[in-house]
Amino acid sequence: MIKLIKCTPEDVETLQNISIETFSATFGPYNTEANLKGYLKKAYDIKVLQQELSNRNSEFYFAYEDDEIAGYLKINILDAQSEKMADDFLEVQRIYVREQFKRHGIGKKMLEFAIKRANDLGKNRLWLGVWEKNFAAQNFYHSLGFEKYSSHRFTMGDSVQTDFILKKELRK
Repeated sequence: MIKLIKCTPEDVETLQNISIETFSATFGPYNTEANLKGYLKKAYDIKVLQQELSNRNSEFYFAYEDDEIAGYLKINILDAQSEKMADDFLEVQRIYVREQFKRHGIGKKMLEFAIKRANDLGKNRLWLGVWEKNFAAQNFYHSLGFEKYSSHRFTMGDSVQTDFILKKELRK
């Protein structure tokens, strides 16, 4: 059974650990050790995560399979979005599944939950960024109705990469 539970400020160390674990597993093989370490230190610093957890326009959720954390989700609205978007968008900023839980339906469950939150909050569209070379993730998102909308640059140390921005219309 998969369930999502909202993170609290007391979860910050667990959130930091799972963030570093899943980001490293996903992007570590494609980046230099120095670029990866620098990014992890900056993006997943305890103080940064505490600020993100306390932002009323951001929400973090742990995804549990049985009683073990299988992944996590971060969603943003309004000024918490990582790109300037219209107010009717909800951003799925982070969606990560731990290696041993991949292909268990957890990513789909988290996206379904994000859609529910978007509907609850009166949002008409979801968006997310996905690395241009992460073909498995792109195929996954396309299978759930996301379409390419635009792109932006993502910098990790001295490496400038491209993320595709995908969107999903919830109401047409």
